[in-house]
Formats: sequence, C-alpha cells, structure tokens
Amino acid sequence: MRLILLLAFLRALPALAQTPDFSILDGLAQRAMQDSGTPGAAIAVIHHGQVVYEKAFGVSDVETQARVTPQTLFRIGSTTKMFTAAAVLTLVEEGRVDLDKPIATYVPALPAKIGTLTLRQLLSHTAGLGDRGSGHGRHDDSALGDAIRALPPEIVELDPGAVYSYSSLGYWIAGLVLESVSGKPFADAVAERVFQPLGMTRTTFRPLTAMTYPFAQQHEGSAKQVPRLLRPFADDSSTWPGGSLFSSAHELSRFALAFLQQGKLDGKQVLPAAVIAAMTQPHAAIPGGSEHYTYGLVASDDRGVFTLSHGGARVGFGSLIVLAPQQQAAVLVVTNRSGSTLSSVVQKALELALPLGPEEPQPPAPSAIPEETLKSYTGTYAGGGWRIAITQEAGHLVLTFEGKSYPAQPAPGVRFTTEGPLSDFVFVPGPDGAIRYLHVELRTLRKIL
Repeated sequence: MRLILLLAFLRALPALAQTPDFSILDGLAQRAMQDSGTPGAAIAVIHHGQVVYEKAFGVSDVETQARVTPQTLFRIGSTTKMFTAAAVLTLVEEGRVDLDKPIATYVPALPAKIGTLTLRQLLSHTAGLGDRGSGHGRHDDSALGDAIRALPPEIVELDPGAVYSYSSLGYWIAGLVLESVSGKPFADAVAERVFQPLGMTRTTFRPLTAMTYPFAQQHEGSAKQVPRLLRPFADDSSTWPGGSLFSSAHELSRFALAFLQQGKLDGKQVLPAAVIAAMTQPHAAIPGGSEHYTYGLVASDDRGVFTLSHGGARVGFGSLIVLAPQQQAAVLVVTNRSGSTLSSVVQKALELALPLGPEEPQPPAPSAIPEETLKSYTGTYAGGGWRIAITQEAGHLVLTFEGKSYPAQPAPGVRFTTEGPLSDFVFVPGPDGAIRYLHVELRTLRKIL
C-alpha cells in the first residue's frame, strides 16, 4: 500500500510543479483597489480545468464595512450578455428559433424595422441599432416588452448586417425573443435554462432576490476620491438582458468551468455543446484590429493564445471574465466601483496561467498619409445621439465633437487618436471601398455628409 501511495505521489509531482503560485495576486489586488478607489472585489482563477484561486478583498459596503466573500453577489454589467446569449442559443439548439429568421416570426406587435432583424444580427452587434444605457426605470416583468415595442423606427441607424456596432439594446430585444418563445419572463427563462443546470443558485436578475443574500452595494470612487455609496440603487427591468445580472465570483466560476468543458460540469452535460461552440466562433469583425465578436464574447489573440472575454461597466460595479478554452483556463473579477475591473491583476493572472508569448512591438504610426486618403475621411458622421465632424487642416485631420475641436494623429494600424474625450477612432469602408462609417467608443456612426 505504501508503495502504491508513493508511486501516486511521484506521478502527481510534475502537475504540482506546473501549478503557478497565484498568491502573488493578493498584494496586487489590494494595491489596485487602493489605486482605483475600489471598496471591494472578488477574484477567481481556473487553471487546467480547476479553480485554483478564489479570494475576496475589501468591503461590500463602505458604511457597514461588511466584508466581501467569494459568494457575495455583485452586479456584473455587460458581462451579462454571455448569459443572455447562452439562454437564447438553447432555443436554437431545440429548433424553436432560427438565427436567420426575422424576429417578428417569434414576437408579435413589434415595430416593423425591429421585426425584420434577426437573432444572429442582435447577438453579434450587427443589427445596426443605436445604443441605450442602463439606469432607473420600471421593475416589473412587462417592462421589457413595453420598452421594445415603443422603440422608434430610427433606432435602426445602420443597414442590418453591414457592420459591427456595440448595442446593449440588441440584447434587450434578444431577451424579449427568449421571453416570448419560452412563455416565461426573461429572468425566469434564463434561470431555468442556464443558472439552475449550472447550480448557480444565487445568481439572479431580480434585485429583490439578490438582497436576500449577501450582496455588494454600488459605489463611486477613484485614486483621489474616497469611495462613496450611491443611492438610490439603479434598476430598470427593461434593460436586464444587456447588463444587470447579479452573480458572484464563486458562481461565475461554475459557468466558466462548464464553458471550458464544452458544457459539462460535475460529470454532467448541463449546457448543450452546440451552445458553447456557437459562442466560441467569431461572427463579426470589430473595426480597427483583429478582434471579433462571437455571441456575448470578444474573441482575441492574446500573445499567441486564443481568448474569449467580456467586461462590464455600469453604475457602481465592474466585472471582467477572460476564458482560454484551449488551455482550460479562466480569470474572473467582480468589483463594486463603477467600471473597475482591476485590469492589472487580470493581466498578471493571465501571465501566470497561460503560455503567453512575448509582447509584440507596436507597428510605427504612418509618418504621412496621402492627401487624397485624408480627404476621403472628411465628412459628418452621426449615430447614437452623437454627431462628429472630421475636417482636414494643414495636412492632418481634426475631430469636432460637442462644439470642441481636437487635432487627430495617425496611430499604429488604421487608428487615429486625439486628446479629446473620443480618443481613439477608426474609419470603416463599405463594400465598394469608399469610407462609410466612423467607429468610435465601440459604436459605429454612419457618414451622412
């Protein structure tokens, strides 16, 4: 028996030697929280298909000083989209919806232009929709359908299917399709199709359910500002599908584990493998680089490693999930400060968990751009309530936004930068090669003049 135990131990040594020491993240997290004015956070790391690090830091409420735990619920913002996508895709797998049929097939009484959109377009941010944010509103289940049916036709700003333009609104509409076809309120449909099979027993869209568990309050803060609790608590049930889920680092890890194992968890197939496959495949090119949007996730090449990720930033909260399917690895962060994702901690965790290659040097910015090319960029671009003018002056471009002008400089690749609020933008051609769009801050604006 002793010999058998010794042999088993010796076989385990190589695996043990390959497990990085993630305890270095403790100090990094505490410093990053202090530097960013983040009151509380929870972090989980999956390495070779196992949760190897799960820790919480700080407080869930600066007034009560209640401590965060890995089970504390946080609102995760737009990271929600991967869960809405997963739930909708279970309907596709069951043959109850078609990704390429007009959604009016499934939802009655939609505005005509909304009804012609498809789930493929909605889930990949290619529906051409303007964007809407989350804030204060109604709290009942009927709010989602009422809000979508009241949308004006001009909310479809771009030709559907033509170009990527991030829109939480598209996920609200996809959530209404889920609600209509399943015959259940959106929050209940996702719980039945995703959270319950995964054993995510506390994860919920409903604030009145979340508050029955330990949960984090929403805060503002910065390096120069003491974190303060925000009141009243923001909620609008019509926006739940795009960015309002409550979950914890512990329960988000269960989703990540199932995703990395093609839908299997604890030895059971809890999500269809086809759902995971659909969420892994690139579906829409994001202008300005090599990234693509899948369904609810961004596909990237991180120094030679294929990753899928999504972040969330909303009033009082921030989150980030990064998945590396080929390495069976993931990093998850949730925080209770607006937009905080502790990105430096996430990066260090990825360096420990993944075989990242060396940092590739940035290509040099173009030293000169032909006059004719600059001229093709000029014009007025509009969408999402924004109107941006691009003019040409003395051999360079100038961006004018909200009455102020900012000189633009070429950046590596095809980007331009300014010192203004819209610091990074890309010109996007149409099928004929002529410039038709301006991509800025994840959104795409149409050239109108």
